[in-house]
Amino acid sequence: MSRSRLVGLIPAAGSATRLAPLPCSKELWPVGFQRGPEGEPRPKPVSQYLLEKMERAGAREVFIILRSGKWDITDYYGDGSGLGLRLAYLVMGDPYGPPFTLAQAAPFVTDATALFGFADILFQPEDGFAHALQRLETTGADLVLALCPIPRTVATDVVETDATGRIVGLEPKENRPPRTDHDATYLLAVWRPAFTEFLSAEVRRLAAIARARAGDGTPEWPMGAVIAAAIRAGLHVDSVRFEEGRFLDIG
Repeated sequence: MSRSRLVGLIPAAGSATRLAPLPCSKELWPVGFQRGPEGEPRPKPVSQYLLEKMERAGAREVFIILRSGKWDITDYYGDGSGLGLRLAYLVMGDPYGPPFTLAQAAPFVTDATALFGFADILFQPEDGFAHALQRLETTGADLVLALCPIPRTVATDVVETDATGRIVGLEPKENRPPRTDHDATYLLAVWRPAFTEFLSAEVRRLAAIARARAGDGTPEWPMGAVIAAAIRAGLHVDSVRFEEGRFLDIG
């Protein structure tokens, strides 16, 4: 697999209703510190951790997809040169959830291997993207998820694998799946153009459903729902598991 073009994709169109009111976009919420030009401590926004992980994995381009009004993100990061990246910003289209936000970038990454993560989730290990990319290459998968164990009490997507690590099922947290002490969830994802194509087609299908339900409220689909649909459609969805992996959702 050629890694000539690795592109990061970050949905940042959420309205942060669980954290409101905030003085900034949740992706810029300070978590920890970094060194300034003179060595002085400066607050570090939560999304920068994800951007740095993408850059260390080899990405040089990242698309951040925003909703209108979240221009503080563009003001803060600018062109991305301060992080060794080329950043581009897109505006969300249909308001039906993260898959629709991500699909805005699809026309620009049809030839790319995509690195995906949520900007308001901190996770370990630091080299998770690199391991996921290696798994993508060795298995020939269309999509690889990096997994870690989750406590029974944490509400999150639940991923099921077979003995080889291939993912055979994903139940979004919105469906309130039954839980065991051995469940795993995903921290990040990497995928080939085949999944980008599937994502585009799936959001078109879901958009038609949403428009047919006009007047019944605005539906929202999680990213896990599209990944589960890809599994059912026969795409090869694989995994790399980090037994010591961990995450913190600040959003």
